[in-house]
Amino acid sequence: MSEIWELVDENKNKTGILLERGKISSIPKGMYHLVVDIWCKNKNNEILLTQRHPNKNYGLLWECTGGSVVAGEESLDGAIRELMEETGIHEDKTHLIYLGDTKKSNYIVDTYLYLLNDNDQNLNLQKDEVVDTKFVSIDDIKNYKDVIVDKVWERFCQFKDKIINNS
Repeated sequence: MSEIWELVDENKNKTGILLERGKISSIPKGMYHLVVDIWCKNKNNEILLTQRHPNKNYGLLWECTGGSVVAGEESLDGAIRELMEETGIHEDKTHLIYLGDTKKSNYIVDTYLYLLNDNDQNLNLQKDEVVDTKFVSIDDIKNYKDVIVDKVWERFCQFKDKIINNS
């Protein structure tokens, strides 16, 4: 079954217009597809990076957890689902910190921070999405710039101060 998105307007209000994944070129002007990023940070001030499956776009590059919000979900619901699907971390809505959004030509990315706890050390990766993980210190993440998906790197830079200063 293919993934179905509900388009939103510039204020992230649902429009009732449904679109099948893969038809992003069909998004009407003034409408957007909603996406979520979840930056995970541990007590050592390290960021969790996940490596994309080689068969996906940007295969084997690194990124934060994230993905598309599907029809019937709110942004936060999508973030919770993506966190669980890609990493196996089960968390409730109260533990994700909303950092802000980024609007592009036909999509909006809501960015969240999740502060990992001791129970989150055993990750269960979604095999067709994520092939590896690593923790990278905030100071060293700049050394990964060339192997992180470029759009994800841009959003990290946009929210870096909020990621660093939340604990």
